[in-house]
Amino acid sequence: MGKSASMTLPTKITIVRLVMIPLIIACYCLQPLYEYLFVVTALLFIIASLTDFIDGHIARKYNMVSDLGKLLDPIADKVLVAAGLFILIDGNYIPEIPYIALICSVIIIAREFMIGVIRQVAALKSVALAADKLGKAKTATTLFGMTFLLCSHHDFIVFRIFRYVGTALFIVATVITVVSGINYIVKNRSLLFGSDSNDGTGGHSEKSKQANTEDKE
Repeated sequence: MGKSASMTLPTKITIVRLVMIPLIIACYCLQPLYEYLFVVTALLFIIASLTDFIDGHIARKYNMVSDLGKLLDPIADKVLVAAGLFILIDGNYIPEIPYIALICSVIIIAREFMIGVIRQVAALKSVALAADKLGKAKTATTLFGMTFLLCSHHDFIVFRIFRYVGTALFIVATVITVVSGINYIVKNRSLLFGSDSNDGTGGHSEKSKQANTEDKE
């Protein structure tokens, strides 16, 4: 059984991530005042992204799962990603491919809404859905791609290389986003479409019911 204490260490780390998000946005808004402030913006985003992996690892390894953590962790994850996406769009961080940041961002956000709806349906049926490897790969690739892009807001050659690497990772993350979204629907089709059959891939198994919802999706 996970701990029910409201302020476990993973929960505190999650709160730190939430507090860092307005700092990231503030640094971005102040970038026109100082040429290299984008480095601070990128550094804060890197630290916030690392806390996303650290809190989940600690919660699983030391069985420090709490109800508050289950509530705050996905909120912090999604707000961090959304903030990063809005910065990429507003700052035109991928000038080589017009509208690519906007298109990829819409796809990524739409997938999050879709997963949220599916989880709501699951909650109404008292089913906890387990995260899968594709979802975790999506999260990691998205954060890595955004980190490289946020580090690229300058015309020096090293920053241009960061932009090219970040762009490639961002596009790959978008492809994984689409694939993982489709996979998520297929795995939980019995839950969504009311089928009573359980072929081992649906969302009704005992393993899914006992899944840790703090795992990244």
